[in-house]
Amino acid sequence: MDEHTYPGRGLSLSQLVFALNEELKRVAYSPIFTLEAVSQLDQDASIASAAIREWKNSFARINRIPTDILSLIPTYLSSQKDRFHAASVCRHWRRVLLERGELWSQLFLIKGEDYVSTLLERAKGCALEIIADRDAPVGTIALISTCAQQIRDLEFVQNHLQDIETFSEFNSGRLPLLRSLKIEAFNFHSVPIPPSLAFFRGSINLERFVFYYHGLPFLSHFVFPNLTTFELSSRPEEEWSGLYLLDFLGASPTLRTVKMDVSAQIVLEGVPQEMVVVLPNVETFSLNLVNGIVRYSYGIATHISCPRSRDTSLTHETYDEDMGANPEVFPTPAVWNTIVRQYMASPIEKVTLNLQRPECVDDECLLTFRSSDETIVRLGFKVYTTDGDEDGSNIPRATIGREILCQALTAIRRHPLLSHVKRLHINCRAAMWHIFRVVRMSNEVPELFDSLGPLDELILDGCDSRVFFPTFVDIDSLEKPHVLPQIKDLTILHPLVGIPVMEWMNGIVELAKAHYARGMPFECVTVRMWRLPIEMAEELRPWVGVVDCRED
Repeated sequence: MDEHTYPGRGLSLSQLVFALNEELKRVAYSPIFTLEAVSQLDQDASIASAAIREWKNSFARINRIPTDILSLIPTYLSSQKDRFHAASVCRHWRRVLLERGELWSQLFLIKGEDYVSTLLERAKGCALEIIADRDAPVGTIALISTCAQQIRDLEFVQNHLQDIETFSEFNSGRLPLLRSLKIEAFNFHSVPIPPSLAFFRGSINLERFVFYYHGLPFLSHFVFPNLTTFELSSRPEEEWSGLYLLDFLGASPTLRTVKMDVSAQIVLEGVPQEMVVVLPNVETFSLNLVNGIVRYSYGIATHISCPRSRDTSLTHETYDEDMGANPEVFPTPAVWNTIVRQYMASPIEKVTLNLQRPECVDDECLLTFRSSDETIVRLGFKVYTTDGDEDGSNIPRATIGREILCQALTAIRRHPLLSHVKRLHINCRAAMWHIFRVVRMSNEVPELFDSLGPLDELILDGCDSRVFFPTFVDIDSLEKPHVLPQIKDLTILHPLVGIPVMEWMNGIVELAKAHYARGMPFECVTVRMWRLPIEMAEELRPWVGVVDCRED
């Protein structure tokens, strides 16, 4: 066939069919009917058939949309494997998708050199996302090093620290595009060996650093002056000096988000008492310590100041066998004052106390302090039960919840900016069935209410009412008279009733009468409970502005 009449070269579909028919006639009647001529005709027919299919495919509706929009379809696929499938739909899709380099910019080094080479060629000059697994072939590192300046996101999955150090040294030059670095690593040696040089020291524009390390984290070997997000999860099996953490934070003045989860005892030896690292731009600060001594958990927080933080969380987790006979659950007054001064300067408007027993956790307590400008400080404490053995605890399980609740109430009233609180919400699922336990708890409550001014709202959710209301306990058994402050709205949700329900109802009615007699009646009383006495609303109505009692 003449090259000027080659199928697909500027011919319409009808012209192509006509040309093929003419070629068939010429070959069929040709006196030289050779095998080579037939083979050439078969090849030309295959090429023409492919061209015809491609032309027909171009009339499909999905292929009539602009190519810049078509190339966006793979960006909504959940995996790279699906993107490879999309590039195999047809020739048109393949041409369009291969031209969009960012679709192929995610590289998993564990898949080998051929895979990495192919995707680097497709990605062209686009920013790269590199995922390096522990068993990635060594040759892939050499391939990546040729385009290290294109790396935007770098993640190490289950790597030895020594392998990461090797990768860092191999790519020791400038990494101007690197914005996110995630390291999940452990130390190859039984004895920790600190790195000789700083890792990725050319990453001057790094913004996000996530470090999961099964051992002592060598934070001093990471220096990122423009870091905005830092997440640390570490499981060292020994004490960890808080000085390393403070030095790292102090070298990262642009931080905006800090989240740390450390399963170790952070010791303050060598930390000057007056040392305070100020993080002026941090908006979210979270510190969770597991298995350390509680005073150290809050102690390290006193050496950090986040004056602009909108959300601060300080939590501690431990096992019941490690609590001791006199457990410290929340900060001492001096530490509490320091934390408030360095994390929350505005007066408190709302306090929420949640004490519950979720699955797998013996007791979990969370105190939330919310200021008038929506700044939040959380103090949390979790106690895990070891092997479900009640006899193995230093403190009997029956008293753990009660002890935590007592200390939580104390922590609330110790807050130095508590006088402006308008809303108090207590969610407590710990019933005090024994009268002596009720008296013990009821002696803690007056101290709390004495530190509060008038409340706009008091919500008791799942609480034993006898602990909080004086009408349920013989006044002679209390160390201090139990008097509630003025309360506009009282809400009782799903109360734990340890006495006959009618006796409980009468106690609530007597409480309403007492407030009415004092000249400060409740403006609204809301009750939601199972098996609500049908006469409760009528009994309350003479003493309360609005009554909303419903069975739930």
